[in-house]
Amino acid sequence: MTFADHIVGAMICIVAPLLVMGTRKLADQDISFSPEDKIRLYHQNGLFLIVIALIVVTVWRLPGRNLQEFGFTMPVWTSWGRLAVAAVILFYVLDIFFQYGLRRWRERSLEQRAGNVSFMPVDRDELGHFSFLSAAAGFGEEIIFRGFLLHYLIFWLGHTPADVIAAGLFSSVLFAYLHGYQGRVAMVKIFLLAMLLAAVFIFTKSLWPVILLHTGIDVFSGWLGVRLYKSMPRQQPTDEET
Repeated sequence: MTFADHIVGAMICIVAPLLVMGTRKLADQDISFSPEDKIRLYHQNGLFLIVIALIVVTVWRLPGRNLQEFGFTMPVWTSWGRLAVAAVILFYVLDIFFQYGLRRWRERSLEQRAGNVSFMPVDRDELGHFSFLSAAAGFGEEIIFRGFLLHYLIFWLGHTPADVIAAGLFSSVLFAYLHGYQGRVAMVKIFLLAMLLAAVFIFTKSLWPVILLHTGIDVFSGWLGVRLYKSMPRQQPTDEET
């Protein structure tokens, strides 16, 4: 690892958590976004993730390391790799079921959606812009947290199975913490999903499966949210608001 790698590692592991501490307040506030605000948020965050990912890849390439070692290679499909992919899909399907499978679960989830996840799209126009963010997140976050951070942590911890598991745990905890604006329950689910994605990357030795899984999950979640938005009860304006 080079000095530049250590700078990137410090930015991800130390600076980023400090910078997002303030955003955790979003999980406890009823914040609404106008359509223009959401679209601007999608574009800004998407471009930010792409830029950071390109910086990380550039730092990796500076000493002459190849991108295949980083994870840009065809996946190796062992039984464990297939099992890890199946686990990601099953986990997500079960999560969707327990959010929306029954009427009372759906009403509860939609009520929560109107609060701390009010940045989600509500129509086709917003969904198109949200899909850009989903692709940027699938590309950028997997490069940062699975491609770079796992390599970086394994460099420090070692290459034994216990060391690799510890690296996966730390990177997944950090990944979930940086998504704290979505609420505590969401953080737990994001941590578990991140662990499964780390397993996919480790067993397949490729970023492509995790990028596709991550992007697909985000896009489908946005599409499903748009479909369910019409069933949300509309809050009538109060006398103070009229």
